[in-house]
Amino acid sequence: MQGQRGEIRENVLKRFLWLFGLHSLLHMISFLAGYYLLPEGFMRGSPQFAVGSLTASANSFWEEFALTLLFNLGVVFSICALSNLQRMYGMPAGYFVNVLLAVTSGLVSGTNSFAASDLRQFNALDGAALGMSIGGIEMTAYVLAISATAGIGIYDYTLREWKGIKIKNWREIRLSGTEIFCLCLGVLLLVVAAYRETVMALNV
Repeated sequence: MQGQRGEIRENVLKRFLWLFGLHSLLHMISFLAGYYLLPEGFMRGSPQFAVGSLTASANSFWEEFALTLLFNLGVVFSICALSNLQRMYGMPAGYFVNVLLAVTSGLVSGTNSFAASDLRQFNALDGAALGMSIGGIEMTAYVLAISATAGIGIYDYTLREWKGIKIKNWREIRLSGTEIFCLCLGVLLLVVAAYRETVMALNV
């Protein structure tokens, strides 16, 4: 995945499909591991629920929606994109973020550790639809952010070069039209997911 001067040469669609497939596989494995091997609520209180405590103080639908969007877009989406400024052994750091998101989201759902809802109150069909229309959309947006910015790396780190080798200057960072489109699509998906999550939180 690394070309001359560390350029990522695959097109963004190929990167997205590869990362989305990896995310889906790891999510499934961690979901099953959490469901069968860990106690229910095991992940409750973990950093993933910072948004829950953030929105708990909201006094209206639009305030809760804005706070949810602020966390998902302003924090997680930004981490997904900006982490790619660094590389480890030529690999964009966002790829490691993708793995972390897949594993933690699988464990959260597999152990029924959601702060705002109990999955047992939904039947399988409703629960699957709800999960896809909120968490599934959010994760797709995060994978889009990682895929679109995989080529922006400035420093490459290894154990031998722990201070990093500079492989690009800030002014050399360029995004193609397709990559910009993917970033915009990711933002739109997060808006949709935040709206759905707010509706769910107020109706539970």
